[in-house]
Amino acid sequence: MPFRIFYRVLLLVLCSTALSVYFASHSIRTVAVTTLTCSLLLQVAYFASVLFLIWRSSCASRAG
Repeated sequence: MPFRIFYRVLLLVLCSTALSVYFASHSIRTVAVTTLTCSLLLQVAYFASVLFLIWRSSCASRAG
């Protein structure tokens, strides 16, 4: 997944999460904590997918 697409999806998910948490709790502190947590989890998932692609590429080059 190109970074540009990842960035757009990241912004969309974070904004929708922030809005839904704010309307549910009416707490800015909860919104900030939830948004930061969601951002961290999404970035970890992106990093893991990049590592998986690198690992898969190295396995394919060894086999071929």
